[in-house]
Amino acid sequence: MGDAATNIAKAFELKEQGNEYFKAGDYKKAKVSYHSIFMYVHGFSEGSGKQSMPGQTTTPVTAEQMASIRELKVAHFSNLAMCHLKLGNVDKARDNCTKALQIDPANVKALFRRGKCYSQLGALDEAKADLEQVLRHQPDNRDALREMQTLRGRFASHKKKEQKRFAGFFDKLHAEAAADDTSAAAMDTAACPAAAAAASPAAIDAASPAASSAAPSAAAAPSPAAMAVEGGGGAASTSSASAEVDNNATNDDDDDDDIGEALGAPQSFEPRDVSMQR
Repeated sequence: MGDAATNIAKAFELKEQGNEYFKAGDYKKAKVSYHSIFMYVHGFSEGSGKQSMPGQTTTPVTAEQMASIRELKVAHFSNLAMCHLKLGNVDKARDNCTKALQIDPANVKALFRRGKCYSQLGALDEAKADLEQVLRHQPDNRDALREMQTLRGRFASHKKKEQKRFAGFFDKLHAEAAADDTSAAAMDTAACPAAAAAASPAAIDAASPAASSAAPSAAAAPSPAAMAVEGGGGAASTSSASAEVDNNATNDDDDDDDIGEALGAPQSFEPRDVSMQR
């Protein structure tokens, strides 16, 4: 790294050289010149301008020199962005503008060029924000006013396209909803005659005699369960009667057996004088 003053002078020469190439329309050579600026302005930091301290990775320079270095860095990024924009490298142009604005957020050239990049990339809101900042700093900036007018036209066209696209979308939704309603109504209409026929008085009257004729037959014929109960009841009665006769016979036999032993002949009673016996 050379002397700060020498490096700064060389960087300004490269800037002027790049400007000449750019005016001549030789954007590639201009890009090379602008790119070379950075090699002469990096590695410096604001300080006393004396010898750097041990371990320090940058060379200290005066405040005036540091201001020139920042100006050259901004020119390096901003002019590179303009060359990329002319060569069709819009993304690189936008990125270099952003780097320039990181050093000088109010730089009008970098804001305007990034606004154009955003406009070409279709980022209309971002382009509008950058151009508004340019006009805030320079209300009479013709380039920014012209670009803003173009941007308003693009906003209006974009809005119409969006309205048309969404209008078609909503029309499609309404058509589908109407078709669904028509299908549902047709299904209800087809189901109603069958239900009405089933519930009509004629159908009910036709069904009533058959039900009435079937009812006596069902009542006259005893159910198998009832027959089983009746049959079972007769058998139970017969069994009960037989059991009662057998029990009576058994009881009679028991009465005959319970007479006891036969009595013997009557005995005569003779009184005795107990006092005479000793």
